[in-house]
Amino acid sequence: MTNLLKVTYCLFDAISFVFKNYMACLYRVLPVLFTVSILSWLLATFSPTLGIATGWVGKILISFCYAMFAVSWHRYSVLEEEQRIKGFSYRFGRREIKFGLLSVAFALFIQILLSSLEQFLQQDLALLLFALLMIPILITVFFIYPAIALDQPLQLRRYLNEGVKLIFSFIVAMVAIGIMILVLRWALMFGLAFLQNVFQPGALKMVLFVGYNLVAIPLFLAITTGTASFLYKDVIGLAEKEPTD
Repeated sequence: MTNLLKVTYCLFDAISFVFKNYMACLYRVLPVLFTVSILSWLLATFSPTLGIATGWVGKILISFCYAMFAVSWHRYSVLEEEQRIKGFSYRFGRREIKFGLLSVAFALFIQILLSSLEQFLQQDLALLLFALLMIPILITVFFIYPAIALDQPLQLRRYLNEGVKLIFSFIVAMVAIGIMILVLRWALMFGLAFLQNVFQPGALKMVLFVGYNLVAIPLFLAITTGTASFLYKDVIGLAEKEPTD
């Protein structure tokens, strides 16, 4: 039973950790969101003029911006020495470069795999085969990201083996996430109805904008990242290694 709920326990630990350290989370994520907003505006403004290449460059830069936050929060979640660091906690070194490159490569791989399957198979069959192929890949990548952020040696075969052992635990966690999303959706619908009675349309848009950027996005990024970190520490364990900036 413990193994069946392992991923769910890590998910709840990540949620609890984020709420206990919410200001630290905001401190780390707001510079990223600000930078991504500027890059997105520049892309929307100049991509039609400068061409498709500009759009790809912008998306790659955005991936590296998110990599800086992800690496920072992976480390903050499980390393006490990171939690003691005061001041500006962002770095851009080999960890962030490897993390960003993996994100870009993984996104490209998904697009190429799906488009290749759709060329040779009917859409329904292609999507089914794509989902089946992605299961072992996703559970392996779920361990690779924290390994990079935490300066751990890559053990791809072990990640795959441990991920397969936890496949039903991942399914249980996804069910738990689905239930939480349904509850949150109901709560948001109730809250939105209340806010519509309190605020004018212009003010309501501002409230929703602030809520989305200061609550929804930070929580999603930090909980996802924290879950992977806690699961890695629990299942794989942390090996001593010299820090890499």
